Amino acid sequence: MKLVVADVQQFQGKEEQILSQIAPCYAAKYKNTKIRRDALQELTAGYLLKRYLGVNKEEQLTYNACHKPLLVSGRAYFNLSHSADKVVLAIAGCDIGVDIEKIMDCHEATVKKMFSEKQKEELFELEGNAKNEKFTEMWTVHEAKLKLKGTGFEDSWEKIRQQIECSIYTIKMGDYYLSCATKEAAVIETEWL
Repeated sequence: MKLVVADVQQFQGKEEQILSQIAPCYAAKYKNTKIRRDALQELTAGYLLKRYLGVNKEEQLTYNACHKPLLVSGRAYFNLSHSADKVVLAIAGCDIGVDIEKIMDCHEATVKKMFSEKQKEELFELEGNAKNEKFTEMWTVHEAKLKLKGTGFEDSWEKIRQQIECSIYTIKMGDYYLSCATKEAAVIETEWL
């Protein structure tokens, strides 16, 4: 399995060159996104798909019922995530889910709805930045599992709380957490752009 983490700022000033190379759906997302950083996230996602999986046409992609993108060729599985200035592309030989988040404030309503009793206890023992970091770490694990499942938040809160059997890989990168979920254990290779 390979994780590619890119900083969107490196693509500023290169937009026109990249737009001519990426799949039109990502070019359209870039052009139609009003917030500059969010637009750069879409451009970066399109670039990573082109560079690492050769995706430069919409016909190379298909989507499951919950809009999770898949390669038509089936030669690899992938998942994308972005937060603030980072975009991550996860590539594997089996289905995969990935989430990256810049450390965020603990949102107690979310904790009460989504997290198990054990997780709540663990989280509420912490304070300040330690609590925010743990919340962000737990959040990325939940979201990676949901993206692996392919449903995202389309399931009810009750289904989301149910355990999804998988292997989890989590790392802290500065002020970001990244979690990856696969149904099979995998060796992780990480590349930084």
